[in-house]
Amino acid sequence: MNWVGLQMLRNDRAKFAAMIVAVSMAVFLMQNQAAILATMLSMTAAQIRDVEDADLWVTEPDVECFDQVKAMRDIHLLRVRGVPGIAWAAPLLKIDAIGRSESGRLNTVTVLGIDDASLAGLPHRMRVGRADAIRELDTALIDPGGHELFFPGEPFRPGRFLRIRDRRIRLVGISDVAAPFTGLPMLHTSRSTAVALNLGERHMTSFILARSAPGGSPDAVCRSLNALGGLRARTTEQFAADAMWFYGSQGVPMLFMVTITIGLIVGAAITGQTFLMFIKENARPISMLKVVGTTDRQLGVMILLQGTVVLALGSCFGSGIAAAVCNVIRTQPFLRSLYLPWEIALGTCLALASVTGIALYASFRHVRGLEPASVFR
Repeated sequence: MNWVGLQMLRNDRAKFAAMIVAVSMAVFLMQNQAAILATMLSMTAAQIRDVEDADLWVTEPDVECFDQVKAMRDIHLLRVRGVPGIAWAAPLLKIDAIGRSESGRLNTVTVLGIDDASLAGLPHRMRVGRADAIRELDTALIDPGGHELFFPGEPFRPGRFLRIRDRRIRLVGISDVAAPFTGLPMLHTSRSTAVALNLGERHMTSFILARSAPGGSPDAVCRSLNALGGLRARTTEQFAADAMWFYGSQGVPMLFMVTITIGLIVGAAITGQTFLMFIKENARPISMLKVVGTTDRQLGVMILLQGTVVLALGSCFGSGIAAAVCNVIRTQPFLRSLYLPWEIALGTCLALASVTGIALYASFRHVRGLEPASVFR
């Protein structure tokens, strides 16, 4: 019976191909949109997770994400360092400014001022140059997207400058950090250089990076810091989760969820309708099978096999297209963080399979209602 079901698909190649294309497009659309959504949410916490030295972040109480900057008083750094269980603590300064290249290209840049003494928060992965070269005044690392924006199509040349607030910042390397959610170029420089760029501000600390003592519990240290009052301490993962939740509740992620849902409904509807038409048009051969003694159970297994073949082939083609598109898109510097998690690939296929199962059940009910005698009419 299974062989007969596969032959039925093979003989009606037009509908077989139409069902595979419908499943493939639905899977591709859902996986593509879900991958973009997952990448966007991960980018909201990218700069938090890029800091591998610290496992604690201390901010003002009302700060929800990395892009919300509220300057802290410098005395807070001393308060954090005095809490039991803290191995070390270092300031991190974040500012946004207008950068201009030698050729006159203008763009807003995000400048991160790294503590001169400890270099806590400095990128560990580099594409070009050495990270500790920023110890020299008025030097900085630039991310790949920023370099492509200011120097499109050109290889990195040490000694190039960006002018930021009437200071010439010499670029000494390209960092391999994750793409930011804002899409702005990222510059890592020393705190002394960032302070010189932060004109008109009294407070020069945006975040406090800290490390819990060996053998200590980061969660317990966070509770001790929060008990001080006027501060909010979180572990790296807690801060990253807060950032993702903050942006996830905004309008843009909701639009992606709507698109994913539409892709699921449309793909399942087209596949189910085409499969139901396929079963109805093959009602006469199926009735003939009933005449020769085929049971409803055997016919149900045959229909399930036909649907499984269609879903498997369509899911493979759709997942392959989605993965290929992601690999092409991520070659763009500002989209280098795009990825397709295996959980999304598997989840979308299972979701489509569960919804399409309703169409298979409707087809089976139609087959059960066929009378063997109808073949002689």
